[in-house]
Amino acid sequence: MRIGTHLVGAAALVLTLPGMAQELTVTVDNIKSAQGNLLVAVYDKAESFDANTNWVVARKIPMVEPSMVLEFKDLPAGDYAVKLFQDENQNGQIDKSSMGIPTEPYGISNNGGTFAPPSFDEAKVGVETTTRIAIHLR
Repeated sequence: MRIGTHLVGAAALVLTLPGMAQELTVTVDNIKSAQGNLLVAVYDKAESFDANTNWVVARKIPMVEPSMVLEFKDLPAGDYAVKLFQDENQNGQIDKSSMGIPTEPYGISNNGGTFAPPSFDEAKVGVETTTRIAIHLR
């Protein structure tokens, strides 16, 4: 009877493994100055990503040249998208030109958004194990 109980317990553990906490490591490069802070948000839903609300994790980190490594631990396995920008003047928002083009360095997971903001699906990264990505500031 004890063997059966242990087997059930082991099976339950194996079935829960995909939901265990994972880690996303983001390398940010192409940093041209250490002025200001890096504001970073990690999203797990398209609606939140589009509205810039309800992030899973948000951080404000002093800038460092020429690159930075950010670790997001204890994320449930799933899809995530990352937005970040260098808040050079430390006003808490990304500055834009009169045409809506960012005037402060920014980046998005999968390095999308060259001509228009990418969708969540274009920016998402599957995090099923420890996952490493690079985001290039532009």
